[in-house]
Formats: sequence, structure tokens, C-alpha cells
Amino acid sequence: MKFLSLVLALVMFVTIPLSSVAANEDLSRLSDEQVRELLLGMLEEPEAEPEPAFNPAETAYRIQQKFTKIHARASEILGAYRELPSLPGAWWDKMTNGRDGRSFGIFVLTFLFCVGVGLVASTFTRRRLNQIAAQDTQATSHAQKFGGRIVRHLISVLVLVVTATVCFFVFYASDPRDRTLFFFYLAAVTIIHFVTGASRAMFEPRDGALRIPNMTDRDAGGFHRSILTATAFGAFGFFSCASFAAIGINGDVHDLLLLIVGLVTTLLLTYAVWRHADAISNDILTGTPNPSLLRMQIARFWPMITCFAIPAMFFGLSMSVFLGGLPLYGAALISVAIMILLPIGEAALSRAVTRLNGTNQISMSIVARISRIVLLFLVIVILATSWRVNLLATGDDGLSSQVFKALTNITAMIAVAYAVWQVIRVFVDQKIAEEDALYKEQAGLGDNEEVEEIGLGMSRMRTLLPLLRRAAMIILFTLVTLVSLSSLGVNTGPLLAGAGVVGLAVGFGSQALVKDVVSGFFFLLEDAFRLGEYIDIGKAKGSVEAISVRSLKLRHHRGALNTVPFGSIDVIENFSRDWAIMKLKVRVPFETDLNLVRKLLKKAGQELSEVDAIKDDFLQPFKAQGAVEVDDYGFVISTKFMSKPGKQFVIRRYAFQAMQDAFEENGIPFSRPRVRVVIDGDNDQSDPARAAAGGAALTTSTP
Repeated sequence: MKFLSLVLALVMFVTIPLSSVAANEDLSRLSDEQVRELLLGMLEEPEAEPEPAFNPAETAYRIQQKFTKIHARASEILGAYRELPSLPGAWWDKMTNGRDGRSFGIFVLTFLFCVGVGLVASTFTRRRLNQIAAQDTQATSHAQKFGGRIVRHLISVLVLVVTATVCFFVFYASDPRDRTLFFFYLAAVTIIHFVTGASRAMFEPRDGALRIPNMTDRDAGGFHRSILTATAFGAFGFFSCASFAAIGINGDVHDLLLLIVGLVTTLLLTYAVWRHADAISNDILTGTPNPSLLRMQIARFWPMITCFAIPAMFFGLSMSVFLGGLPLYGAALISVAIMILLPIGEAALSRAVTRLNGTNQISMSIVARISRIVLLFLVIVILATSWRVNLLATGDDGLSSQVFKALTNITAMIAVAYAVWQVIRVFVDQKIAEEDALYKEQAGLGDNEEVEEIGLGMSRMRTLLPLLRRAAMIILFTLVTLVSLSSLGVNTGPLLAGAGVVGLAVGFGSQALVKDVVSGFFFLLEDAFRLGEYIDIGKAKGSVEAISVRSLKLRHHRGALNTVPFGSIDVIENFSRDWAIMKLKVRVPFETDLNLVRKLLKKAGQELSEVDAIKDDFLQPFKAQGAVEVDDYGFVISTKFMSKPGKQFVIRRYAFQAMQDAFEENGIPFSRPRVRVVIDGDNDQSDPARAAAGGAALTTSTP
């Protein structure tokens, strides 16, 4: 360390002027710490000057200067139109300088020959790849077919470039001007070839089954041709301007040419969108059931916004030229392409999500949902890259930089949280739908039917899934909020500490709430009840219709809905778990043959076990237990059966009907309570009053 300090001191001693050395102490007498402090002080960056305060007058003056510069520069560029007639001659002189026109004609023929060979090789390659792809039957979805066609077309474009380049260098020994011109126009041909294949793969004017947007053949064909027209003019126009600059034709006339090409390309693209505005709007809405208000407004105004944005970008580029800046024509063209293709791609993904929601392809549905977020993220990255915006900038010197960084972090967090939420929601919704379908299948119900009186309980997973989904939503929302506040510069530590204190205060102040939450947690942990099960908690009974954090809702079989806090539940009597036993009692007169009754009930049980509607619901058959008691009116016969939970009341109806039919066929009446009146005295029935009183007493019975 001392050696390094001496070396640095020697360097400083040599480089510092003698006047400074004379004014300071001799460096050789300084200690290591003093030398270190001296060097650090000299290496420190000068303090940044504070930003000047906002001055309206100065701002107005700067704006006036810019308008003056724009007016002067625009007059110079637009005034160069007088040089346009002489521009072809100047270009010809530059290209034929030092050689005759015949050699340039040979170059043109060679260029056409090489590009033609490249196109033939590209077409052959694409057709061969299509034949190979036609033998593969695994690619069935639109996305797979579209992706395969794009990949095959990219390969054919690569074959075009390689073949034309190799052919050119093999058959033509060109000078640097010819090579520059060759690569410029080969790039234009390549762009047109790529856009042609990509547009055909997307719009497919001749095959609606392979078309990505939901358009008619006429609209798809017209859109395809409009895009190709604008692409062809723009590619050849801009690369022609680039070739002029490469051979030395610069200045105002070159800027004027760029503006003319940009203006015509802008008009062609704007016309393409304006002409097919209705088709774009219909494509955004088609295939999405019950579209939201936001989607309807986007479908209505997106073509209008695009038609306004394209000329607006050209106007901005023109102002950049007039101010002497570097216009980003490529960024503008990429932005226009995104504005045209983004709604088409998003609408296709939205239709895929709608189509996959009703299937068991959970993974594909999740992929389709996340693809919309990925598409938006890619659009942001592409736009930022093309317009030279650094999304990873971490500068702390300005408020705008900090705000941009915070917005970037918040947007990324929201996108990640949304993607995670879509995965959780799709998985949970799909599982809930499967559990509901299984529940109805086990219950033997239709779509609009409900289990009678005591519901057949759902699975434990079906009970917990809604709670897990709600918990995931709360956790994601909390994380996004904390990250957003942290990105905005808010210290979340005190917030978390304050939340803990508030939670503790709420816990002390509302013990009943804490009791409800904790009791509900353990009830669910112990699987005491599930959705759809019929339970009795003493204060209320009914089918479990909904479960929240602190309470459950019980739907009574007469329709009343009871909301019960978990903390108030002491005992739960579950009627829908494992199995159910139903006991039925009937009364027969004293003179009835009990052995005959037992045989009849046994036969009735065998018949019930053969009824299609209930035979699968028996766990033990219907049978008689014999006479279990005697009352004043006859013998009480007990019967029972064991069934699946929730099915005992349905079986009971069949059992009552079977006993009634069996007793009626064998002349066995059911015993009824009767009142017998005995009249004292002789049995003389000649007295009309006595006879009437006896008859009334004998016919009186208690129901």
C-alpha cells in the first residue's frame, strides 16, 4: 500500500505545475494518509449544478427558437425540389464514373439473375418443407400451424439471401459501388419476401380455416394486398435513398427524398387501416362472449387511433429532420406494424382462451392466458429498443429517471402477479368444475336438480379450493402493493410494523373475531364438514352453502339461510358423512299375523333392491326388525335400511309405497287410534236417543 502511495505521489509531482508544487507542501513529506486524501479529493467528480428553476419566459423563448429553426430548415429542404429532375442524372454519373454504361447494365442483369436464382431456391425449399410438414399430423391448432409456416418461411428467406449472395460473388467481380447497391436492393427484396410470407400465413386469403384473424376472404385479401403494396414501396424507396447517400448524394435533396418516401408510405398504411377498420373492429370482438366495456371501446376506437398515430409519427419524424436530428424511420415502421398486428394477435389469443375454457386442456388454457402478458411485454421491449429507450436505466440524477424506473418495476410486478394469478385461477376453476361434475354424477342429478332435504356432500378439495383461491388473491395483491410502494420510494418497514401493531390491537379488541377465525381453521383442518353436506349445530341446521374466513352459511331444507360464526359452534352433527341409517315404524292391529308381516316386508326389501333408481344407493337392504313395542292400538313394527348419505329420504318414499302395496294385497290394515265408548245399562237399542249416542261414540276416532 505504501509503494502504491509513493508511485501515485510521484505521478502527481511530475504532472502538477511547478507553481502548484511551490504553493503546497513538498509531496515527499506527506504521509500515506495525506496522499490518499489528496488523490481522492482530486478524483472526486465535480458537484452537479442544480437544475435551473422553471422560467416561463425562457421556455417560450426556446420554443420560439425551435420554431424559427424548423421554419428555416423546412424552407431549405422543401426548396430542394428544383434539384429532383437532375437527381437521376447525378445518380447515373456517380454509378458510371470511371466505367462505361455497359458494365453497369451487366451488373443489373447479374443482380436480376442472382435474385431470381435465390427466389427459385427459396420457393423450392418452402414447398419441400411444406410437403414434410403435411405428413406431420400432430400440429392441429392454429398457433402450431401458424408457427410452423413462419419457421418454414424464415428458412426459405435465409435460403434466398445465401443463394443470391453466393451467386453474385461467384459470377460477378464487382467494384464497391455495385456491392453496396446489390446488398441494399437485396435487403429490400428480402423484406418484401418475408412480409409476403408472414402476411399470407396470417391472413391466408384463400383458406379461412388457416386464417388467424376472423375476417372474410374479401377483407383478408384486401388487407394482405394493401400491406404488400405499402411494404414494397417503402422498402425500395428507403433503400434507394440509402443507396443515394452511399454514393455521395446527400444534402437537402436527400432529406426531401426521404420525406417524400415516408409521406407516401404513411398514406398507403393509413389507407390500409382506414379501409379495413370495420374488419379490425369485428375481429377484436368476435369469439369473445360478453365482451367487457373496455374491449368494446378498444374495438371501436383502435382503428381510428391507428389512423391518427401513423401520420402523427411521420409528423414527428419530419420535425426531427427539420431540427437537425436523426429520424428513426425504422422505429416508426416497427411501431406501425405493432399497432396493426397487436389487436389481431390479442384477439386470436382471446379466442383461444375462450375455446380452451370449456375443455380439460388446463395447461394450454394457462399458456394462452400468459401469452397475452408475454405479448404485451414483448411489445414494450420491442418499442423501447426501436425508439432507443433504456428500460434498465438506473440513473438517480433526475426525477423523470426515478419515475420511469418505478413505473417499470411496478409494471413488471403487475405482469408477473397477473400471470401467477391466471395460473392459479385457471387451475382452481378447472378443478372446481371437475368436482362439481363428479358431484352431480354421484348424486344422479341433472343440471338444474338439487339433492333433496339432505345434500350429498362434496369432496374436501372442492370445499378448500375457493378458500385457497381467495387466499392467493389476497397474497398477490399485498405483494404487488408493497412492491409498488417500495418502488415509489415509500419505506414499507414502518407500514409492516404498523400493520402488526394494528393486528395485535384488533386481536385484543375483538377476541370473538379471532375465535371465529381460529375455530374455522381447525374445523376445516379436521374435515368436520364440507360444501353441500347437511349438518346440525344445535342452533341451526341445513346444507353447507358457503364458507368464509369467519363463518359458514347453512341453507335449511325449507329455504332459510343461516349465517353461523365458527366460534359459536360447539357440536356438529353431520348427516352426510360415510353412510346413513333410516328406521321406519308402522302399526298393525293385534289380530295381525306377525310372521306374514315379516315375510311381506322381506319380499318388499328384495323388490326395492331391484329398482333401478335406488338399487345402487343401498349399503344394507331394507328389512324388518319385528315387533319392537306394543301400544293401545296394536303392534309397532320396525324396519330399517342403510344407504349412501343423502339418499335415505329418496329410498324412504319407495319403502312406504312398497309396504302399502304389500299390506293392501294381503288384506292387512294399518292400525289406527280409536275411542271405544261403553254405555251402561241394558242393551236395549229401541231407544232412539241411546242408539244415536252409541253410534256417534263408536265412529269417533283420533287421527
